[in-house]
Amino acid sequence: MNRRKNEERKAWLTLTLIIVLVVAAALFLTKDFREYLRDYDAFQEYKNYVMAQEGSAAPEGGKDAASVSENVPQVVESPVPETTPTPAPPESEPPKESNEPQRYEVLAGSRTLSDVSGNVIWQADTISPETEQLLRGYVTERSLVYTWQNSYEKTLKINELDKKILEAAGCAFPNVKINFVGDSVTEGVGGNQDAEGRQISYVNYVQAALQFGEVHNNGRSGATIAGYNNNDELAIGAHEDELFVKDSDITVFYAGLNDFLTDVEVKNFGVLDNGTTGGYCGQLQKIVNPLKTNYPNTLFFFVTAYQTPNTSSTKEYTNFNGIPTLDDYMNPLRTLAQQNGYPIIDLYSIGLMDMHDALTAQNLLADSIHPNDAGYRILGEHIAAEILLYCLGIIE
Repeated sequence: MNRRKNEERKAWLTLTLIIVLVVAAALFLTKDFREYLRDYDAFQEYKNYVMAQEGSAAPEGGKDAASVSENVPQVVESPVPETTPTPAPPESEPPKESNEPQRYEVLAGSRTLSDVSGNVIWQADTISPETEQLLRGYVTERSLVYTWQNSYEKTLKINELDKKILEAAGCAFPNVKINFVGDSVTEGVGGNQDAEGRQISYVNYVQAALQFGEVHNNGRSGATIAGYNNNDELAIGAHEDELFVKDSDITVFYAGLNDFLTDVEVKNFGVLDNGTTGGYCGQLQKIVNPLKTNYPNTLFFFVTAYQTPNTSSTKEYTNFNGIPTLDDYMNPLRTLAQQNGYPIIDLYSIGLMDMHDALTAQNLLADSIHPNDAGYRILGEHIAAEILLYCLGIIE
């Protein structure tokens, strides 16, 4: 019985071996196996080629080198050049953003400001051609508003365009010294006070808009062009050395309202004949005409007063036929400024802050004459816009 089982086991083993051999033969004859054999032969040839290349005994171009199979591609590796490691760049702080405005060509027709030594302290080179056209558009629109009937709405519209002009231009005058000469409106009577108890006037708003390097407010309450009642204490001409800063680059002159309002029995209006110094006109030309000689490096702006319903009670005048109006008092100032080539900021003529309008007076006056803080802001932003536009050469 056991013998029979052993014979059966041997038979199954023999059969299994035959099957394995048959399968192996079949695999040997398959395409994949044949490709494997070819690849193996090629690999052996390549290995022999590499060994021949590495052999130092065979001379270059000799028999051993030539005996390499022509069917094996000869690949020559390029030598890797020696390189010096590049040191890592030193750590540095990231570049800081500059507040310096972008520079363009100096705006054609603009005015360049120079100091007493002839050094350029401001020029119009931060205005792009696109911005120039935008500014000119605002100026044209504002000129049309000047023709509106005087009203609070008109004043607000002018101020809106002044703000657009200042914002679009984005100019500053950090190297320029500016001086303001005038009366209580320049001083800031009726306005707010700063932390140190000083009056805030239109001067502060001009400075906020244009950022001058140095500002002098020489406004004095009650200041006049001429002296009255034989008293020169408040006369600007009698205190010129105190009020006009010698090395000022720009001076804004805003006076004459008190001359109109001063009440005396007889008031001498004076005449503009370059020979007399009597009365309002004589004292005004005494101040204005020598400015080019006394302050040759200073650009002067002359400001006329805004319209007011207040009147002088003086009924008798010399050198004038009848009773002069505030506009009559402003006319000699306009004339002398034009004759001397100085720009005029004519609040009266354009109707800005005309206090005859009840709504304007209600919203912009602190009392019967002086602006409140809102009035000073509007006044300052207009004067700032005019200074800027003149320096840019956009207005005359």
